[in-house]
Amino acid sequence: LEAHEKLAEIYTRLNAHEKAIASMDTLEANGGLPGDMPFEKAETLLALGRYDEAKEMYLWMSEKGGRDATVSESRLIMLSSLDSRQADSINFRLRSVEIISIDEGGAQLVSAAAPFRSGDKLFFTVEKPREYRLRRGVEMQLDNYTGNRLTDLWEAEIVDTTGLQGTIYLLAKPMTSLNTELHDGFVAHQEGDSVGVISMSYVQGKLPLKEMLSKEPGETILKPIQLFNAALKEDSTGLKTWQAGDRMSFCDKRYMFAHPAISPNGNSIYFTSNKPGGYGGMDIWRVDKKGNGWGRPVNCGDVVNSSGNEAFPTMRNADTLYFSSDGHLSMGGLDVVYATKSVSSGGWTELYDRLPHPINSSRDDFGLQLDPVGYGGFFTSDRTGIDALYHFHGFETEVILNIKVVHDRDGSPWPDLGAVLAQNAHGPGKLAMDDMSFVSDNAGKWSVLVDRGANYQVNCLNAFGYIPEPFTAPLDQTINEFTIIVRIPLIIEVGCKDPVACNYEPKALVADDSCTYPGVKFDCDGNCINDKDEDGVCDSDEIPGCTSRHACNYDPTATEDDGSCEYMTCIEAVAADSGPGKTVDLDIHWDYNTTVLRDEDRPGLARFAAYLISNPGYNVLLTSHCDLRATESFNDALSQKRATTILKNLESLGVSEDRLLSFGAGEQFPLNDCGIAECTDEEHQQNRRTTAKILFEDQIIIIHRVAEGQILGKIADKYGVRVWDIKAWNRVSSKKLRVGQELLIYLMEE
Repeated sequence: LEAHEKLAEIYTRLNAHEKAIASMDTLEANGGLPGDMPFEKAETLLALGRYDEAKEMYLWMSEKGGRDATVSESRLIMLSSLDSRQADSINFRLRSVEIISIDEGGAQLVSAAAPFRSGDKLFFTVEKPREYRLRRGVEMQLDNYTGNRLTDLWEAEIVDTTGLQGTIYLLAKPMTSLNTELHDGFVAHQEGDSVGVISMSYVQGKLPLKEMLSKEPGETILKPIQLFNAALKEDSTGLKTWQAGDRMSFCDKRYMFAHPAISPNGNSIYFTSNKPGGYGGMDIWRVDKKGNGWGRPVNCGDVVNSSGNEAFPTMRNADTLYFSSDGHLSMGGLDVVYATKSVSSGGWTELYDRLPHPINSSRDDFGLQLDPVGYGGFFTSDRTGIDALYHFHGFETEVILNIKVVHDRDGSPWPDLGAVLAQNAHGPGKLAMDDMSFVSDNAGKWSVLVDRGANYQVNCLNAFGYIPEPFTAPLDQTINEFTIIVRIPLIIEVGCKDPVACNYEPKALVADDSCTYPGVKFDCDGNCINDKDEDGVCDSDEIPGCTSRHACNYDPTATEDDGSCEYMTCIEAVAADSGPGKTVDLDIHWDYNTTVLRDEDRPGLARFAAYLISNPGYNVLLTSHCDLRATESFNDALSQKRATTILKNLESLGVSEDRLLSFGAGEQFPLNDCGIAECTDEEHQQNRRTTAKILFEDQIIIIHRVAEGQILGKIADKYGVRVWDIKAWNRVSSKKLRVGQELLIYLMEE
């Protein structure tokens, strides 16, 4: 069992998912999974596409709690939207990438990853085929940490001549000037620059004797991945090659520093590291230029980083950071995500982690490198079981169709001709389209957006001798519009020739039996001839009654409200645990800038009225609030009107007015602290509310409305209270008051 536990850990680290799950199943069948392995098993099931089993384990871990609960809940959210994310997005297309080695020495590769594009060149890392050396039959070129083959850096010329539907070819060879016996790869530089950054294994010099003696017997001296300066140098023959230089000053040999990306202005480097100060696993960090060197690395924050792993940062524009993560809303393994930067704060504030298939899959998808222009780029995925390069591009699903209607005799334009564009078959990923009628303009033309890949034809019913010819809208993304010529031999107008008919056609040469006439109730347009309230129901068909579905006497057959709606006979009082000193949320949903009570809120208000009627000794303070939009003075008046609306409605339901006190709190007591621009519609709605505080029997409250020239000191003196008290009761931060503002004055505290 101990061997299976070790194997499960190794296979998980190598993304050998089938072998990992086999070892985990053995452990589970013989006593259970140790430590963190239940979460690792759920992640492995997710990567294998065994979603139901993964969901069951995530649900168990989220309910159990612990450090994996939060990530498990995130995975459950992702699985709930899996069907829509797994469906190939109609807005993206995937292309295969074939690597052809042109190395004179015949170098080959078995996998490729982490592309970096500079002009028409692509740099990427490869795993070499296994090489065995005769040292007890053990392969020498393996990573002691991962067990993978060591990587080299290759460069390639991009050959893309097959159009957006075909394969991209890379004519590639190793970068012998940079590659060593250890890990080499993950390069970054700006196009045209002669300096850059490369990540490669750091080979330490001979350790001091004291440090050597402190190591355990047999302990391996690590060769961590670190970042190094790189420079493009020219030899005596004029040949330019990249050369690795010194290790960058901010690197620490105890941790990994990898996957460099240079910001568009060249002043910052983004990279991956497991150095302390992160959020867990690998994090994305940034370091800025400082003089002739570099400053101290700064973590990119919790919008970018999670408790999982974030790696492979890339940038094309300064306001968007692409990277890969298994800690956000991943479909399994690493997913490509991106964060956007706030213009005001300069920090990363928004994360988009829902990029669909075919970009993301249930396996690892990482190292996205956008093309210089457009929305497309290279990336890496092991969706077939081994790291390989792919290219995606945005796909415009619509194209402009230009229809030109002409006389078949001489090709001259045919203006004002009515016809119909009909769809015979819909485009890929699209729904069927209804027929579209149109009339050609003075030049015989008409244009419309149509779905790419869909099949259409133009029908013209009155055209004598015309036969429609089906056509298909092009899928080719290089075509932005196309033209169809419709040749009409002869038009014979056929239709209703009766002038009093609804569908009289003055141009008709031949009469048919299509004439229609107005009826007793309806005119030619189908409108009621007699409809006083203009509700679309003829007066003779109106059914009077209560039309509010929230009323006790709602009549679903009624078409005309007769004012009979009532809300009390079917209502029970609010819960009995309400009482003096308690504040009741009346669950009122005010629309923006209105004082009209919604129909659906009336039953709740009726329940509160029933409660007050059954407790005649209770008096109530009604307080209405506004959201943060509009001016403070405007919101003062608006909240007062809303509070009065509730008071009048309670009075109409049988509550005596002398038991009710209304107070407009304006925007002084928001439920959330989001700014005006940052608040969502839901957050604004939460702030627009009305509450009812049930007062103690001997409690006295005064509502003071501020007049011109009044100050807090004078008001406090008037009622014998302290200025500090008034500010606390009303959340007033300064002594400056607004004319018309209402203030709560408690003459006796509870």
